[in-house]
Amino acid sequence: MRLVKILLSLTLLLAQSAAFALQFESVAVRNMNAYKKFDGVTQNAVVIKAKIDRSKYFDRMEFSSGELGNDEDSSFFVSAGPSWRFNKRIAGRGLGFIELGTSPTWIDDGNFGDESLGGHFFFTSNVQLGMHFGYRRELTLSVRVHHISNGGLSSKNPGTDMVGIELSYALDR
Repeated sequence: MRLVKILLSLTLLLAQSAAFALQFESVAVRNMNAYKKFDGVTQNAVVIKAKIDRSKYFDRMEFSSGELGNDEDSSFFVSAGPSWRFNKRIAGRGLGFIELGTSPTWIDDGNFGDESLGGHFFFTSNVQLGMHFGYRRELTLSVRVHHISNGGLSSKNPGTDMVGIELSYALDR
C-alpha cells in the first residue's frame, strides 16, 4: 500500500509540472538515518528534482515521497519545496556542488515507539554536498543532512536530525 501511495503522489507531481514551467532535472533514491534523537529511525525516499525558470529567488524544486520509520513503526511522507544549488569545478573535470533547501513536509504518523515528532505537518531544512560523475556527469552521489521540525505548530516539537546519502540520475543530459 505504501508503494502505491508513493507512486500516486509522484504521478500527481509529474502531471502538474507544465503549470509551473518545471524542467525535470533528475530522479534519485535517498536513504537517511536519524541521530541524536529518534535513533533507529530511517527515511527511504524517491526524489525528483526540477529546474525552474520563473523564479528569481530559487533555481530548483525538490519533490520527495517515501517511508519514515524504525523496526516497529513506519509512516508515509511527502515533501516539496525550493532549493538553491551552487556548482564548483573540482580537480579539472570534476563538478561538485552544495545545495540548500527547505520544504513543507506531511507525515501520516509521526509516532515511533514511545517517541512522537508532534503532529502531521513539518518543515524540513537541508544542506547537501555532492559530486557529479559519468561521461556526461549524469550520475550524482551526495551526502545530505536535514532537520525535520513542526516549527512549534504542536505543543510537542522534539524535531530530528538525519544524515544520509542520495544517488541520482540526470534526466536532462
